[in-house]
Amino acid sequence: MLRGLPPVDVVVVMGDVVGYGPDPNGVISRLRAEGVRAVQGNHDRAVQDPKLLEWFNPHAAAALEWTRGVLSPESAAYLARLPVQRRVGPHRVVHGSPRKPYIWEYILEFGQASEILDRLGNRLCFFGHTHLPRIFTMQDEVIPELGPASPWYTLPQPALVNPGSVGQPRDGVPDAAFAVVDLDGPAVQFHRVPYDVPTTQAKILAAGLPEIEAARLALGM
Repeated sequence: MLRGLPPVDVVVVMGDVVGYGPDPNGVISRLRAEGVRAVQGNHDRAVQDPKLLEWFNPHAAAALEWTRGVLSPESAAYLARLPVQRRVGPHRVVHGSPRKPYIWEYILEFGQASEILDRLGNRLCFFGHTHLPRIFTMQDEVIPELGPASPWYTLPQPALVNPGSVGQPRDGVPDAAFAVVDLDGPAVQFHRVPYDVPTTQAKILAAGLPEIEAARLALGM
């Protein structure tokens, strides 16, 4: 995915650095090497606190248990240091929701998003968690056009922006999703790039992770 990025000033990850994939240490090492900024997601937190595993379905919990067992001390320390929210200028970056105490709620509906936007102020919030590319404004919910690159969408303020997911996309498209944001606009463009699903599936199965985590990659579900 990083090779598919146009020139940008900074790369930000909205959490869940680990949780489903077969190479958590490699992912963390690459993010650190590239100077990527990230926030802590619920999966990142759960590998540190086993009590949280009861929040997850059995397959996700099993994948998290496996991840806990293979994380290096350096990777575990990296996840523990991740903040639950960041700022890019006046704008916020969170995993689930900007509502304090930064709960991991799924922002899925316009009415729910409107309540959050009412309190956001004149700024943007970038979030993840749902794995679904979306824009929520006070007027509308926007599902971006599919393709290698969407049109540029002007962002009124306030707005909630979800770039989608590099891993485990959930909108029926297996390609990795990300977004490029022009804060001077402000505007956002959504991107999709293919990645090697068969190789990742083989690694998941070889690691003994739940088979469903491999199967769903080909379906984008």
